[in-house]
Amino acid sequence: MAYTYRHGDRPLDGFTIQRAVGRGGFGEVYYALSDGGREVALKYLRDNPDVELRGVTQCMNLNSPHLVQIFDVKKNADGEYFIVMEYIEGQSLREMLIAEPQGLGPQKAAFFVRELAKGLGYLHDHGIVHRDMKPGNIFYEDGYVKIGDYGLSKFISVSRHSAQTASIGTVHYMAPEIGSGQYHRGIDIYALGVMLYEMLLGRVPYEGSTMAEVLMKHLTDQPAVDDLPEPFAAVIRKALAKDPKDRYQTVGEMAEEVLGVKTVRESLAGFDTVSLTEAARRVAVERGAAVPAGDRGQPAAAIPMAQPVGNAVEGAVAGVGGALRDLADRAGDALKAAAAGVPVGTEPGSGPHITPEAATGRLYYAGFWIRVVAAFIDAVLIGVVCGLLGIENGTAGLLLLYQAILIATWNGQTIGKRAVGIKVISHDGRQVTLGQSFGRALSKILSTLIFMIGYLMVAFDPQKRGLHDRIAGTLHVYAVE
Repeated sequence: MAYTYRHGDRPLDGFTIQRAVGRGGFGEVYYALSDGGREVALKYLRDNPDVELRGVTQCMNLNSPHLVQIFDVKKNADGEYFIVMEYIEGQSLREMLIAEPQGLGPQKAAFFVRELAKGLGYLHDHGIVHRDMKPGNIFYEDGYVKIGDYGLSKFISVSRHSAQTASIGTVHYMAPEIGSGQYHRGIDIYALGVMLYEMLLGRVPYEGSTMAEVLMKHLTDQPAVDDLPEPFAAVIRKALAKDPKDRYQTVGEMAEEVLGVKTVRESLAGFDTVSLTEAARRVAVERGAAVPAGDRGQPAAAIPMAQPVGNAVEGAVAGVGGALRDLADRAGDALKAAAAGVPVGTEPGSGPHITPEAATGRLYYAGFWIRVVAAFIDAVLIGVVCGLLGIENGTAGLLLLYQAILIATWNGQTIGKRAVGIKVISHDGRQVTLGQSFGRALSKILSTLIFMIGYLMVAFDPQKRGLHDRIAGTLHVYAVE
């Protein structure tokens, strides 16, 4: 889709567009010059301006070197809103991660955590949670790490609920409780934990082929950090705790634990930000941004173009990875737009159908004994029916058929499960399909044949899954009333 404005346009009195910079869920960002020659970023609020303006106005008078400064909000003669912001020539953390697909390494990761803690701490101290922390909103310029895009920022609250608060943020960085409408600093701390993981390993902790699958992994999976050195493994585990009460309570605590290890402190003491500054300038040149005279370095033509095959392959992989991550960011923007009631161009029914249990942000797994009670109720019911109909053989088969059909067609429940308040859902948080339900029923035969071990596995699995649940990709959870 083409940008609304082109070079030379003056959509806002006093500013001339130089070029488009980027596009998000609610608007377009342009590099512009004021009539007095000041470089600014103009964000044109194309869709639903009220949603973003609520966040921006809360941050208008904040002043920190670790935040992208917001100068003003203006409305043009056509009634369109623009946010006038500080223009950052430096590269974003996303661009750095694309350039280094294996990760930035412990030293740079610790540097970013330390600096981001300053900006996030400033926001939190002013009662504001960002809610959309992701690498695309983090920038480095002239020694400072800056946090941008306040469009989703919100005053911290623990009880606010509305239709506009479901699915806020980008899916790979969403805390499990994000859909509950609770705005607390733990959401930002969780996102920082995801970014720390990505900076160290070059990938996010939870990936999947659909948004629903990723969201479900946030609810159920633990980050794979065993190969990471300390303190990073412990810090990420705590930052990504499912329950906000188990996370760091302030971003400062998280930074202190990273810096509490002597080797990390010594590494940062000798860290030279020149490499980051030079990379930021290269990005500025590639974008065509103005670089101060005497500070341009080599002309582009002097940079060698030939690269070893290995580097070329790595670059291609980085490009693909960056494109996929950009697609994920756009998917998050689509979620953001959907939360605000903005149409996102999907056909009705084409999106993931998250069950109410998964949508709450917390899943409570049904344990062994309550499932035994539900199974006993179902077995008694089938036994009574078979007795009334005079059926002497095939009771076990009828029981499996009964379970398979009802679970797929009756909200994941049988009569026994409904009686005790539990249900079966797919591992990605969706309603169980008929095929999946029949597959689960047939897998129960295997769980029975191996001396009931398949059932006993429930008692030793964190998600209370039996062998048949693992095979079919299902979970037993307590049903939402």
